[in-house]
Amino acid sequence: MKIEDSGVLVKTGSAAPILGVSVQTLRAYRDLQGGFLIEGKHWFSGAFDNSPIRWDIDKCKEALAKRRKGFSKYQEFALAKKIINSFS
Repeated sequence: MKIEDSGVLVKTGSAAPILGVSVQTLRAYRDLQGGFLIEGKHWFSGAFDNSPIRWDIDKCKEALAKRRKGFSKYQEFALAKKIINSFS
């Protein structure tokens, strides 16, 4: 796991209201649960299994804003395909 430069790291219970989602939703957005928030970038696990998860608020806000604007993996794929086709 590569740890990028992180901003403010907050525990799950405090991060959820700041981000405007429930604790359950925030956990579901983790990449372990098939979500789009990536470990080592948006969230960080602790040293032990029972350590609290810490969330990078700024990076999570940015990811949620993209998601809420309809910026999906499909749109990224479609854009990449369009760029590749423009070279042929």
